[in-house]
Amino acid sequence: MVDSGSWYTTGFRWPHDGNPYETDHFIVYSDAASEEARRTLAEIGEELMAVLSEEFGIAHDSLFLFPSGQAKIHIYTYKDRFPQEWGGRAYFGGLMMWSLDHPDRNTEIDNYRSVVKHELMHVVQFLLLGSDDHRLVDIWLTEGIAEYVAGGTAGGSVRGLTKLEELIGTYGELNPIAIHRYGYPDIEMVEFYYYYPMFELAVGYLLDPAGAGREKPNIRDLFLDVREGVVFATALENRLGISLTEYEAQFFDLMRDFLH
Repeated sequence: MVDSGSWYTTGFRWPHDGNPYETDHFIVYSDAASEEARRTLAEIGEELMAVLSEEFGIAHDSLFLFPSGQAKIHIYTYKDRFPQEWGGRAYFGGLMMWSLDHPDRNTEIDNYRSVVKHELMHVVQFLLLGSDDHRLVDIWLTEGIAEYVAGGTAGGSVRGLTKLEELIGTYGELNPIAIHRYGYPDIEMVEFYYYYPMFELAVGYLLDPAGAGREKPNIRDLFLDVREGVVFATALENRLGISLTEYEAQFFDLMRDFLH
């Protein structure tokens, strides 16, 4: 086993078997996944990368800033491990994902693809930023855009007023935009079942013609502005046309009008 990999920078010291599978944009490493599982994941990655590149207007990989010495996205697909708290995880330059031949896999291929797309969106963001420093972009946008492009992977998307009021009735009127003032919540159920759908809703409003009517390339440009040193609140207002403080103050009124 090879005791190294780009994912070691995240603190996960998981060796690989030295038999990576490589495509145009990806190198897939594993502890024990079959060649078919590696190939299929790479193919899913290539397909989703093409979709995201088109949606966000990323015409050429030259927009990406990779970690030093790296030119492709790394995927570590694990078969002999299973973290209790996550199935997929993104980092600067790559992602970690359970293998399609994992003995404990309990999800359908469509859900698997959604999780890959969610994590790959994070990787795209990090490559546009040239960093995975979570202080650069507020988490409601980071997780919201990942959930939005993936079609919702956690807790069910907010498609109408009934769902919104159900969430508020269960967890309280917790403002997802205000999360930038007190950091990410520690309560797992609130994170997963309340904040993720609310993050997706917050981004959906910004991109829907019935909401703020902006487009995904505006978010691409926000990331590029932040990479150049523009603070998040300024980049948000410049590229998405909404003040961070006003969005926070008006959030629930805007969402109720939007969903009505």
